[in-house]
Amino acid sequence: VAVAGLLTVLVSFLDVRNIILGKSHYVLYGLVAAMQPRMLVTFDEELRPLPVSVRVGQAVDVVGQAGKPKTITGFQTHTTPVLLAHGERAELATEEFLPVTPILEGFVILRKNPNYDL
Repeated sequence: VAVAGLLTVLVSFLDVRNIILGKSHYVLYGLVAAMQPRMLVTFDEELRPLPVSVRVGQAVDVVGQAGKPKTITGFQTHTTPVLLAHGERAELATEEFLPVTPILEGFVILRKNPNYDL
């Protein structure tokens, strides 16, 4: 969807005078499809905001590695909600909560870990 939005605007710039500066200036709204901030916001199972500690650092490619290797390097600990920069990845700092999805990006629902001991 993001590429389609960018491509629409780029093609319309081939004839700037008649399309963008003319009656079809609304084509610029196609850029909205490409704008999406990379963030991490966590919620509990009742969809209430849940501030948890996360480690944010540079993403490491772990495809094809055996076991459960580290997915980030040079991390800093933050409390959600967090805005992620390009090339950054987040992982939960504690095992108190388990994510419902394997990817920690965008809106993530967390549930209590039944095996977590203080």
